Amino acid sequence: MALLELSTPQFYLLSAVVSLPIYVPVLAFDPPSLSALPPALGLSALMAVTFGVTTEAIRRGPLERVSPITGLSPALTAVLALAVLDEHVGIVGVLGIGCATIAVALLGYRSEPATPEEAWLGLTLASLTLQGVGAFIAKVVVTPSGPSALLVTSASVQVIVGTLLLRRSNSPFPDLRPRLMRLTTLVLVLVAVATIGYLFALSQGPAAIIVPLVATSPALGGLLGAIVVKGAPRATSVRRDRAGASGNRPARHAGLNVSRCARRVQPC
Repeated sequence: MALLELSTPQFYLLSAVVSLPIYVPVLAFDPPSLSALPPALGLSALMAVTFGVTTEAIRRGPLERVSPITGLSPALTAVLALAVLDEHVGIVGVLGIGCATIAVALLGYRSEPATPEEAWLGLTLASLTLQGVGAFIAKVVVTPSGPSALLVTSASVQVIVGTLLLRRSNSPFPDLRPRLMRLTTLVLVLVAVATIGYLFALSQGPAAIIVPLVATSPALGGLLGAIVVKGAPRATSVRRDRAGASGNRPARHAGLNVSRCARRVQPC
């Protein structure tokens, strides 16, 4: 619901500002070597590029078409992990990867009529590739040295990029005093903690299983949303229509997509 109140730059920067203080203490428990910093910084930059490409794809194309395509990125990560890292998952693991990938695609499917294909398709395929390759690179980066370097550099880059986006949009930093924003901050804290656990798991377990499994997490969020926000879809639709009239609707959708990506990995 907070995404209906915040622009994409506001949400992007807020999530980084909340995450960074949580990630920094991990350095004490998992101190990275200096050699781990350059690849972590490079991946963090790739994540920022992925954010921009995904946002632009959603801005130009229909969400009901963009979301299922980008939702296939865990399958690309799994294929890369199996082929390049020679991971072994067994027949049950292969079936699980397939089911998780199908679930992600179905989560993003909409039966609404699509708009004519334009440049958004190329951007969507680029986003799919960047997300899939990014998660694979995350596995390569965190396996030898742990996730601390990637956590801190990704949040730091996000703070810089988010600040620039916020200044460019002439938007203020979100007011955290309202109850909804306090709850949003709490959720972002939980997301940051979950991301730490995710990357620690990724550093030790097979990416071919972990990435598709975590990618299904929006299903839980959708179920909770359906239970908690009773009757909200109609009100939400009206507010989105109003936002669309002012040219901000794509940014709202982009924030939703990116926040889901954040829950999956933070290198999406």
